[in-house]
Amino acid sequence: MKIRSLLPLALALASIVAVLACDGGGSETQNPEPQPAQPETQAEVEWPDEPFRAERPEPKPIKDVPIPSIETFELDNGVEVYLVQQQTLPTVLMYFNWDLGEVDDPKGKTGVASLCGDLLDEATGPKDKASFKAAQADHGVRVGMYSGNEITSLSIRALRKELPAALDLAAEMVMKPGLRKDDFERLREQEKAWLEQRKGSVTSIAYRLFPSLIWGTKHKYGKLETAESVDQISLGDCQKWAKKLKPDGARLWIVGKISADEVKAEFGEHFAGWKGRSPKRTKISPAKPAKGTLFFVDVPGSAQSQILIGHPGPVRDAEDYEATQLMAAILGGSFSSRINMNLREDKGWAYGARGNFSYSRGGSYFAAGSSVRSDVTADAVREIFKEIERMRTTDPSAQELAREQQGALLGIPAEFANATRTMFSFRALTYYDLPLDWHQSHQDRLRTVDIAAVREAAQTHLQDEDHVVLVVGDGRTVLDSLEAIAAEELFGSGGIQYLDSDGNPQPRPSYEDEGEGEGDDSAKP
Repeated sequence: MKIRSLLPLALALASIVAVLACDGGGSETQNPEPQPAQPETQAEVEWPDEPFRAERPEPKPIKDVPIPSIETFELDNGVEVYLVQQQTLPTVLMYFNWDLGEVDDPKGKTGVASLCGDLLDEATGPKDKASFKAAQADHGVRVGMYSGNEITSLSIRALRKELPAALDLAAEMVMKPGLRKDDFERLREQEKAWLEQRKGSVTSIAYRLFPSLIWGTKHKYGKLETAESVDQISLGDCQKWAKKLKPDGARLWIVGKISADEVKAEFGEHFAGWKGRSPKRTKISPAKPAKGTLFFVDVPGSAQSQILIGHPGPVRDAEDYEATQLMAAILGGSFSSRINMNLREDKGWAYGARGNFSYSRGGSYFAAGSSVRSDVTADAVREIFKEIERMRTTDPSAQELAREQQGALLGIPAEFANATRTMFSFRALTYYDLPLDWHQSHQDRLRTVDIAAVREAAQTHLQDEDHVVLVVGDGRTVLDSLEAIAAEELFGSGGIQYLDSDGNPQPRPSYEDEGEGEGDDSAKP
């Protein structure tokens, strides 16, 4: 307490001492005369004058990417196994693949693969939906089914020590499926709701309809799932579909901390008695698109239009794949592509614009397009067409080719950045019937592509006429200008067709203010 009471006094004495020190012990304060400001001096910077500074440094040559190894073997029941080992994490990821998808849906029942795949992983025979999900949660594993256009996949994710439990659940799903009626009816309504949701924007409408216009509405790739086709699907259809998931000929992709011998032992124990031949791959016929036709879907009040312009393309294993890849990247595949620089950077009409080839087993199609402001829709259509024609009729610059060539080579390491990416890269090769060592020679082929090869790929794989053009937008704003393009036969002589959001033909949209002041007879039909 005494020390605390003396503290204010000590502080006061210290202040007095400080003041006396400043004024020279009580004498009058003398203000010093101001001194003139001295100019700041800086040391002169001397830049070395070495010759190498006159030019930008050249990057080092891009090295070949060493391709990881993959083990292949076959189980006793005929399953073809592709194994990528990793010894870092105690995890296992597996994918069963069957050649079964939407292309195999019965006529008039498009949606069987999608709906039945969802139904299969809802439950099993012994376990209802809640019990099946709880069993997965108890072991921290995930078992699921997904069916796409040509492939159905059963996925299994687990810690290595929990893999036996995960395989038991997967085997139960495939060999003792639940397929309950109440689950089926609920999922069927969800499927219809999802289809309705896809009609909620011009972009989703366009991308849903475009493949059917490119391939043809009767083509296996041109099937269009609708609420009507889903209503035709029965529980019996799913029961027939599930019986096709057999082992002989199926492919099993594995990445994780597991050896080939362990895989054989685990599947021999947990999938004992699973036999039968898996479905054969469906043959795909050539595309039969509508020739030179502009299709339009009216979405009243839309602030933007979605444009897609395209045509059928080459097969995935074409000899000029690398030249086609680089050509498409220059035209529309990258951010620096011609189409994007035109519509986004130069015109400011769109957030982004692209163009590329989409490959399937049976071929590919080219599609270029963008979502643009409604008031510039027709102008954007013309600009995209102009860029396609320029790609066909002129050489790319050396800078364009070098940019995309180097980008493609520098992107290859990402495909093998980890064991899981490696597995997916190999899986894509088998989907297209390409050899597992394809990436090694791919790098050499990329390096040898020159300007002449890119120009030839453009002339070979970009059509000069008979494009399929789809525009989805506000007809009141854009339709007159699109009809003018159709009348010019810019893309061919097929004219213009009007569709609804399910692709059904419609009469031309009419608007109340058309022909105002000219009498009722002036209104367009």
